[in-house]
Amino acid sequence: PDRGAGADVTRQYGRAAAAAKKIAGWLREQGWDAEPVTGPMATKLLMIPPALECGFGELGKHGSIINPEFGSAFRLGAVLTDAPFELTPKREFGIDDFCSRCRVCENACPPFAITDEKQMVRGVEKWYVDFDKCIPFFAATSGCAICISVCPWSLPEVGFNLQSKLARRAERLKNND
Repeated sequence: PDRGAGADVTRQYGRAAAAAKKIAGWLREQGWDAEPVTGPMATKLLMIPPALECGFGELGKHGSIINPEFGSAFRLGAVLTDAPFELTPKREFGIDDFCSRCRVCENACPPFAITDEKQMVRGVEKWYVDFDKCIPFFAATSGCAICISVCPWSLPEVGFNLQSKLARRAERLKNND
């Protein structure tokens, strides 16, 4: 954790915001209402739940989305619109099972904010990050994201390989039933 990491996070949110603004502009040119969501503090919209529901990825043990192609080292942007897009279903890639066996982010977390088991959060069992431990450390170090940087899914070119392995494992399990 250092100021450089915090600056990189800010830069990545800026890239996501620029993309959201560009897409919203194009949608407005097509005659649709469109409002870019330019970052987690810019709106009341929590971006992770809708991204999970539309099949963008699965929730990782570190509390961020893991996408099979992009890993977990990315920032979300969004556009609120009335344009009639086809809904994409929620998908499972095997990431949840992977995280249940992996302890890399959990062991690397300096404030020990990542739990080894899922917890009930507002009636849903999911991976839990103790933000009472995470946020003070994040603030004191001008940004952290160690959990994301050590996540195997964040390594370049690893996501597709892991996704293939998980798909083969799921197929074997399905055939053994």
